[in-house]
Amino acid sequence: MLQGGVVDFHALGFRSLSDFESVLSHMVSNGFKPSDFLDFFGKQYEDSPFIGAADRLYNHGTGAISFDPAPLVHASEFGAYVSAWVWVDKDPDLIDWSTEPESRPYQRQRDFSEQLREMQEDGLTAQMCIDYFGLRECNLHYVASARRQCPYARGMVCFDADPIVSESAYGAYVSAWLWVWNQEIGTDNLTRYRCLALPEVLP
Repeated sequence: MLQGGVVDFHALGFRSLSDFESVLSHMVSNGFKPSDFLDFFGKQYEDSPFIGAADRLYNHGTGAISFDPAPLVHASEFGAYVSAWVWVDKDPDLIDWSTEPESRPYQRQRDFSEQLREMQEDGLTAQMCIDYFGLRECNLHYVASARRQCPYARGMVCFDADPIVSESAYGAYVSAWLWVWNQEIGTDNLTRYRCLALPEVLP
């Protein structure tokens, strides 16, 4: 469901995010990063045609839009949202030009797959993890800037209520969702590409 251009997913599962927060907090203290859960959940969609279509439609080689190796896909009857990152430049006056920038939004440090698998069986979803890390962010100016950069694509480029912000020396990547219509993958039937264990987004 979309509310004011913001993706509002209702987490589906046996437990709420608050039930997992202490476990996630402990994992973070041991090096757990968004790249770990994104990779874990994203691998479940590696063969989705929506990923290639999103890259074709939105990635123009400028660095403004970036994708994880295995993006998330939230499918509905009419199409799907694919997870991505929107780049926001840092204020030039605040840049430390001696610092090396990050090459990607995140670098994987540890393998938390087994823990995530056990938590998933108990109801943990990718959206819960996004909410958890998004609520921990304090770089709200990057979020506001990312939303301002995409007014022309309202409904096509959307953001969670509390997106994840990956800051580097020259700016930050803000987590976003890119809409892809069924027609873009050459089908009107989404059945084989749906994952009913995850929440859906309707345009």
